Amino acid sequence: MAEVSYFGRLRQFSRNARLYLLHIIGMDLIHGAWEVLFNLYLLAVGFDVRFVGIRIAVLGIAGALASVPAGRLADRIDRKWGFIIGDGGGAVCALVLIMSTDATMILAFSAVSACFSALHRVTESPFMAENSEPEERIHLFSVEQGLSTLAAMAGALIAGFLPRYLMSSEGMTLIEAYRWAVHIGIAWWFLSLIPAIMLRRYVSEEVARARAEVEQEKRGGWLSAIRTPKTVYHFVVIGTLLSLGGGFVLRLANIFFHYDLHAQEHQIGMVFAAGSFFLAIGAFAVPLVVERLGEVATIVWTRFAAVPFILLIGYAPELATPETVVSLAGLAWVLRTTLFNMSGPAFEAFSMGQLHPTERATYIGISHLFGSAMVAVGGYLGAVLMDSGDFRTPFLVMAVLYAISTALFMRWFKGAPGLSDPSSLRESVR
Repeated sequence: MAEVSYFGRLRQFSRNARLYLLHIIGMDLIHGAWEVLFNLYLLAVGFDVRFVGIRIAVLGIAGALASVPAGRLADRIDRKWGFIIGDGGGAVCALVLIMSTDATMILAFSAVSACFSALHRVTESPFMAENSEPEERIHLFSVEQGLSTLAAMAGALIAGFLPRYLMSSEGMTLIEAYRWAVHIGIAWWFLSLIPAIMLRRYVSEEVARARAEVEQEKRGGWLSAIRTPKTVYHFVVIGTLLSLGGGFVLRLANIFFHYDLHAQEHQIGMVFAAGSFFLAIGAFAVPLVVERLGEVATIVWTRFAAVPFILLIGYAPELATPETVVSLAGLAWVLRTTLFNMSGPAFEAFSMGQLHPTERATYIGISHLFGSAMVAVGGYLGAVLMDSGDFRTPFLVMAVLYAISTALFMRWFKGAPGLSDPSSLRESVR
């Protein structure tokens, strides 16, 4: 059991799982750069923070509208095409967006990009669940998050330092430097499609049996795949509250650091990269934590532990001097990112284990529907607050909603067994 509990599980990953891990490295490189640069690019070309909030709202609304159809589509087509269509379309939209200065064009292609993102998002977790056995699933989710986070860290570093280098060595303007930095990341994004194309169609025995059961019932309608409505409802409520809280801050974090803390691009890039680095370490360690605590306890305690650091980020200007405020807020950002996102692999593995195989993508579509809508609401309200000079309330709202969501998860799922729990693994080898 000692060997199988970690490195043995990694060696058992299927060919599809390994190719997918290669795919997400290139995909998340651009995501890391994009999160640092694009809002700053919009401000550099003359838009205000309120417009950034409008764009976030458009992303959320478009993603919400596309989520359920994307979930149904993902249940019917090969997962591989979900990756290729979603990521390829997203890369093309990113190219258009970074070259645009017209508000209508930016909002329109942001909406299209959100639709492609929805297709990828509803495909990801079901694919990993279908290409892993229950006892190794937590390891696959953890390694996926760890590698994607390291890739995002590399992207954040590129975004933080490359524009300054290009301006000083090549004589570029700030806007030109932003564009070139993003172009480099997008090149990797396209390269990441190669391992996705190499994926082979695979239907596990678990999924084949579940699909056969559903076909016998001959149920119709958009939500016909739902087999455990109460469980789906609980997961959707938990995720919706997190999305609303995160919407107030997460896509506006670079604006907070730049305007309220007066951090430079390279400092923002370093903070985001450090958060990604320690998050990757935490993600790789999640299976070890789950082996001791179980999936539910891991999710609860890592999420609760992150809440104080959310408040510390927002209130850092009132607790530190101008010389140390970026360091304090940056440290709090790293700790929040690491602690909260450690729950991610455990939550994905737990939720996929609680749901019927045929309803997984549909559930993610429904969750993304409500989550994207709440990100739109939270993002717009957070931008309005920051545009008026209130940088504290968004963090307070985020902390409260994260705490409520975690409390509800603990209430609804306390005592529920996870497939990666020590007791479940012992049962699996008997």
